[in-house]
Amino acid sequence: MSLGTSKGMVADASKQLIEAWKLARRDWDDDMARWYETEFLEPLSPKIRNAVEAMDKLSAITTRAERDCA
Repeated sequence: MSLGTSKGMVADASKQLIEAWKLARRDWDDDMARWYETEFLEPLSPKIRNAVEAMDKLSAITTRAERDCA
């Protein structure tokens, strides 16, 4: 699987998680839901962004290595 494909899968999964959470929050609006969001979901956003940026950098390095070794 290519890094581009993996990056797309991470982005899609992130969007699906956000949409599923929005749907869940319609019916789940209490202290536990707020705690869950703060404790688990909010920290994911920067981690996902960092992972996608790392995939971009790794893709550039891999492309350069493939070109240099060809």
